[in-house]
Amino acid sequence: MKKPALLLLTFLTASLSYPSAMAAPSPAESGPRRGTVEAMKCLVRQGPAGCENMFRGSAWVAAKPWVFPNPERDFKRGALVSSDFWGRASDSNVYDARIMINEPTKEMDIFDVRFDHIKYSFYISPADADSKIRAVAIRLYEPHDPLQLSGTP
Repeated sequence: MKKPALLLLTFLTASLSYPSAMAAPSPAESGPRRGTVEAMKCLVRQGPAGCENMFRGSAWVAAKPWVFPNPERDFKRGALVSSDFWGRASDSNVYDARIMINEPTKEMDIFDVRFDHIKYSFYISPADADSKIRAVAIRLYEPHDPLQLSGTP
C-alpha cells in the first residue's frame, strides 16, 4: 500500500514543479498595456480596416502574414475561439527570455490565442508615443507550454 501512495506523491510533487502546472501570472498586474489589445485584435483580423499600419520595423515583419486574408491559413487554423490577456513577459522566465532575445524591447504583453485547430502565444510590445507597435513575436502553443522550448527562438 505504501508504494502506490509514494508513486502518487512523487507524481504530484513533480507536476507541481512542471512549468505547465504553474499558476497564471499574478493578478496584481494591472492588465494589458496601451495598444496591445488593439494589436492582438488586428493580428487575428478582428481590428478595423487599416489596423496593419500600427506595426513598424520587426513587428511589421512578424505581423504581415497575419493581418491580410489568407483562406488556406484561415481554414487550417479554424475559427477564432478565444484571445485572452495572459500576463506580462519577464526576462527572468525561461519561456519569455527565449522569445524576447531577438526583440528590440523586453516589455511585452502575452496573449493566449486559440483557434479551433491550433493555439498560439502572442507577445506584443506596448504602443510607443506615436501609437506604433515595434515588437511582436508569435509562437505555437499556449503561453509557457514546454513545447515552446523545443523549437528555435
